[in-house]
Amino acid sequence: MACVLAVAWLGAASATGKHRVRYSTGEFVVNCTSDSTPQICDPPKKLKVRVRHGKVRIKRLRYVAGTQHCSPGRVLVSLDGERIGHTDYVNAGERATVDDLKVTLHRGRHKFGFRIQGKMGGCNAGQVVSWGGKITLRGRKLSG
Repeated sequence: MACVLAVAWLGAASATGKHRVRYSTGEFVVNCTSDSTPQICDPPKKLKVRVRHGKVRIKRLRYVAGTQHCSPGRVLVSLDGERIGHTDYVNAGERATVDDLKVTLHRGRHKFGFRIQGKMGGCNAGQVVSWGGKITLRGRKLSG
């Protein structure tokens, strides 16, 4: 009986196109190697996403800054090489949320890139050395 209910629930979620999706980087740390733009950290933290069927609408991004942040920073977000947004500046342990991304991912593979943009203060005397935390994307699977 439990199996039948589980299958029916999954079928209903798929039929209405309303089921939620979540992608996460997990906890990470990036050591910056950028010299030409010292307040923007390269390399980017990457998150590869594969949409197998239909489309996915990403609406929300949440960044929780690592506790090792010693200066303010904001996350610059790109999708498949094109910049699509950024968070507010945060300090160690704080979180920033972007609630209006409205990004539609079509079937196939996609690559999100995340870079931190620092600003003077704390240990930042003109260059970002490292950053980290956790980034989570949330959205819904669309039919079609």
